[in-house]
Formats: sequence, C-alpha cells, structure tokens
Amino acid sequence: MVDQQQPTPGQRADSAPELLPLRGALLVEAARAYLQIGDPLAAGRALVEAERTASAEVRLRPVARTLITDLLRGGPVPADVAQLATALGIG
Repeated sequence: MVDQQQPTPGQRADSAPELLPLRGALLVEAARAYLQIGDPLAAGRALVEAERTASAEVRLRPVARTLITDLLRGGPVPADVAQLATALGIG
C-alpha cells in the first residue's frame, strides 16, 4: 500500500522554490503581528526564519528592517536576532 500522507506546509515550500519568497513575506508579517501583541521573542524567531527562508524578503523590505530596529530598541535580543541585525547593518 502506498503512503499518501499529505506533505506539511514546510515540505511543500521546499519542493516548490517559487513559493519561498511568499513564505518569507508571510513570516515578516507574522513578526509584525507578534510585536503588536507584545511577543518580541516570537517576532525575532519569525524574522530569523524569514531570513533563512527567503533572505531578500528581510534584506530588501523596509518593514522587516523597521521590525528589527524595534526589537533592538525593546531591550536585549537573542543572539540570532542580534546577528541578523549586524548582518543588515542595523544597530
């Protein structure tokens, strides 16, 4: 019998590279939402994942740079967020 399990969303994105920029953009928007509800750790994780998924979405979108700046202004950030900020020349 053939296993016909549906792929997870991450698997679909991996098998369809043209969807990666969309996933990156979604993660940037998720980061914005996390900041709006007061969850900077989740916002940072979303931005780091967006950069890993589709770096241009973070490097070229002004909103992503603004979110990173806002995270830095909010206090200490995890090392991966600090590294992302440094790589982008922010902070």
